[in-house]
Amino acid sequence: MEFNLEDNLPAGLYIISTPIGNLEDISLRALRILKCLDKIYCEDTRVTKKLLTRYNINKSLSKYNDFSNEKSRKNIIGEIENNSSIGLLSDAGTPLISDPGYKLVRDCMDQNIPVNVIPGPSALVSSVVLSGLPSNKIYFTGFLPVTNSKRKLEFEKIKSLDATIVIFETAKKLNKTLLDLKQYFGNIKIVITREITKIHEEVIAQEIDIFIKKICEKPFKGEIVLLFNSSDIIKNPINMIELEDDRKKLINDLPVKEITNIIHMKYDVSKKTVYDIYLKLKNNS
Repeated sequence: MEFNLEDNLPAGLYIISTPIGNLEDISLRALRILKCLDKIYCEDTRVTKKLLTRYNINKSLSKYNDFSNEKSRKNIIGEIENNSSIGLLSDAGTPLISDPGYKLVRDCMDQNIPVNVIPGPSALVSSVVLSGLPSNKIYFTGFLPVTNSKRKLEFEKIKSLDATIVIFETAKKLNKTLLDLKQYFGNIKIVITREITKIHEEVIAQEIDIFIKKICEKPFKGEIVLLFNSSDIIKNPINMIELEDDRKKLINDLPVKEITNIIHMKYDVSKKTVYDIYLKLKNNS
């Protein structure tokens, strides 16, 4: 739908994407809608106020966050039914992506209330684009469960996938998550993106052990996106003693390439993984 600035918006819910860092990353349409809304609901009124002030927009702000309940949703729906245009914003990025809001959208749909989306920035999409990992299949798990038992279930699910995995994490909990990932998947290569679109934007691709050492020396700040491809996971742990026995039996009779093929078939792991392990064993012997 197209609107002029002086127009009143049709009653409904407007889900509006906001910048994930750089305040210039907001669409002309988003600014136009923000100026025309009757009221805005957001996670943190202080954060949203900064954005609105930057663009000289003065609107009534109310909170809608993880602690908002059914009563809050009914109040919002009541406002829309009284012919109000209501905006929903998260602190950064696209609402509902690991942020509250889906229950409100569902309730609006149940009441046949119009729901409009004004698309824009997303840390999820930006991180996948920057990661250099395959983007044809993506599994977004958001923030991992807190309890170890639920985390284990999520990791077991990831093991069965063939996709680029995307995890949101806070700097405070990053070390625990890295240790858990190493425990379940080995010292795989991962990508961490942080401060995207800001002055200190970082995209780092390294093994988990190196990241753990880095944050021990100098902890990361801000919210972090962690990515890796599940094809790099050793699905079936290799018995190193058996592999070494196989190598010793074959080393004098066959070239490395053929040995790699044989062990690849026997243990059902990638040839690259077998070759890397083979080299380590050779260097250690």
